[in-house]
Amino acid sequence: MNTTRNRQKQQTSRLHSQLERAEDLREMRERQKALYLKVSDFLLDLAKLVFGGIILTGIIDLNLDKVWLFCLGASVAGGLAWWGFVTYQRGIRIK
Repeated sequence: MNTTRNRQKQQTSRLHSQLERAEDLREMRERQKALYLKVSDFLLDLAKLVFGGIILTGIIDLNLDKVWLFCLGASVAGGLAWWGFVTYQRGIRIK
């Protein structure tokens, strides 16, 4: 009888440890997903700010080459937006 109870205790303890590992893995994935989504929001907001800065700088009459300003600003804003969307897609894929 003792051996049967010992086996049941061992099996129960193994199942509890597996359950704890599964819960830890789920929590880690949820934290990782939340991090990816927050970073993507930050990058997309940064892209919007860069785009707004380009427009405001273009409106203000500064001694800047407007072609370089728009080309560089558009490429930076586009790169940030692309990076934000890629990060968002990675966050959504985590289950």
